[in-house]
Amino acid sequence: MNLNQLRYASATAAEASFTKAAERCHVTQPTLSNGIAQLEEELGGALFDRTTRKVNLTAFGKDVLPLIDAVLQSQGELQARAKAFFDPQHQLLRIGLSPLIDMRLLTQVIAPYRTEFPDVDVFFKECFLDDLDARLEKGQIDVMLCPFLPHEPTARSTFSTEIYTEELRYLPARSSAMTQVDEGAVLLSQIADDTFILSYDGCGLANATRSLFSSADLQLKEYSGHTMSYHVMQEWADLGIGSTILPGSRISREFRDKTCRVMLAPQHPALIRIDALWNRAATYPKHISAFHQHLIERAPSLVRGAAAA
Repeated sequence: MNLNQLRYASATAAEASFTKAAERCHVTQPTLSNGIAQLEEELGGALFDRTTRKVNLTAFGKDVLPLIDAVLQSQGELQARAKAFFDPQHQLLRIGLSPLIDMRLLTQVIAPYRTEFPDVDVFFKECFLDDLDARLEKGQIDVMLCPFLPHEPTARSTFSTEIYTEELRYLPARSSAMTQVDEGAVLLSQIADDTFILSYDGCGLANATRSLFSSADLQLKEYSGHTMSYHVMQEWADLGIGSTILPGSRISREFRDKTCRVMLAPQHPALIRIDALWNRAATYPKHISAFHQHLIERAPSLVRGAAAA
């Protein structure tokens, strides 16, 4: 396999169209289709269901797509590091983030910084929390964005600041008694008897869900299986395997009308908090220190403005 084949597969998954993916990759459609076919042959299974109207990922495709994207992201990181090494004047800002982060909101938060520092190359690296912690400690990223977990204290060497909070939404299992929810909201205590599908622990959502139930003195009933895909969590709920709780930004469009807000009490929505962290003992270049100050001083108002828009 080669990187072009991986790019073709990633673009096709994003566009749900061979034609649009070929345009995105600046190749002909036969070139893209042949590259994907060669990749599928080497991997041993089809990545896409091909229909006349739309191209969808197969179950196998959904399973391996995160790995394909991780390889492509690592290539981008390698290129950025090499450029920074051989060009000392090149300014690089490396942001590590949990898969839970709302990238649309983050893009709006950092837009004013990009305007003020147009020569800074902003590089994003999506990782699980253990990897983010290790990268921050080794100086391989300049800031990490992840869920705040109240039962996991921040290291003394790390500075943290809140960036935004997001409402959590409940998607009931098809077989759940709460399948029909009135007024778009449900109390956490009303759904405590459900069995919940959790994500793999690496992104922070599973621990955030456990903390949510613990804070309300409720016992969380966990489904024995796990998935690394937020979309699969929703598909499993729709199949009746179990209910699930996700931030609103991670709810797929096809399931949004089936979800409702989670309330700890009337007028008290359940929230997940996202923090930015960096090493307080490190000496950062001016453009990185400026970004840290941007997050502290401007991010909260930018988030409020985005929410009001």
